[in-house]
Amino acid sequence: MITQNSRHIVSRNIFWLLIFVLGFCIKTQAQKPVVSPRDSVKSIFNGKSITINYGKPSARGRKIFGSFVPYYKIWRTGAGAATILTTEADLEVDGALVPRGSYSIYTLPTEERCKLIINKQTGQWGIDYNPQLDLARVDMVVKKLKIPVEDLSIKMEKNDNNYGILKIEWENTSFSIPFHVSSEPLVPSPRDSSEITLDGKQISVNYGSPSMRGRKIMGGVVPYGKVWRTGANAATSFTTQADLTIGYMKIPRGSYTLYSIPSSKQWKLIINKQTGQWGTVYNKKLDLARIAMKKKILADKVERLTITLERSGEKSGILKFSWEKTQLSVDFKIQ
Repeated sequence: MITQNSRHIVSRNIFWLLIFVLGFCIKTQAQKPVVSPRDSVKSIFNGKSITINYGKPSARGRKIFGSFVPYYKIWRTGAGAATILTTEADLEVDGALVPRGSYSIYTLPTEERCKLIINKQTGQWGIDYNPQLDLARVDMVVKKLKIPVEDLSIKMEKNDNNYGILKIEWENTSFSIPFHVSSEPLVPSPRDSSEITLDGKQISVNYGSPSMRGRKIMGGVVPYGKVWRTGANAATSFTTQADLTIGYMKIPRGSYTLYSIPSSKQWKLIINKQTGQWGTVYNKKLDLARIAMKKKILADKVERLTITLERSGEKSGILKFSWEKTQLSVDFKIQ
């Protein structure tokens, strides 16, 4: 026979059991990490949509860049699954052609600059990054914000039906880069080359050859005072089977990358020892030489960037860059 006292004991045990279960559930819930919600931004250019979908983490009092997001390391540019760019139109981002399709977006931030990485892999977790699937790496403009941004924000500002600006903002930092949208499929900047043989030794240059397409080139697409890849897409390569003197600098036989520093007055040719990289990947520590170039204003415009090697003697030649109405040149000879 169940007494009143036994019923009281059972009720009390059930009560404490419920308290224990409730406390355990609250503790377990508190230990779960904060899940960053997914967010997306969409813009329409010439009837074609461009969408970016990303995990949207919050600062929550943390120092972000240089700490939570380390410098000099690939960042997923969001949280959770990879950040995805989907475009129905062909895009040109700082000279890099991005055909219509879906891509992952990563970034490589440093104290003074940031690279936007467009990668052909999709559907993976955000930290799963394969550099062999990179489509392009392009430099973004870095600015400090006066008003901090609590939640990571990715947005596209539309200038008109053909041009926009991609912005990534978080904490007190803004990364931005302009892009061009084409209603027609863009023709990639084709690779071109020039070769010359002096004293039985071959010298060659291989480069991406972009077109003007109505744009202002010198001081516009090619800004003054900044290192330029001197071409498009993959780095411009220079190979010589002979030891050379270019300008007044001695260049040993071998393979190099050519960069330049454009100026309204005096251009510099940069010969760099790194090879095989994307054109915007530049390591100043690997510079072999910086050489002044002669500048000439052309009477007629040159639509497509042209780099040539021209013979000037049995053991000498001229390296020339021509684009828009500007021609740059430097003499070289076999040592």
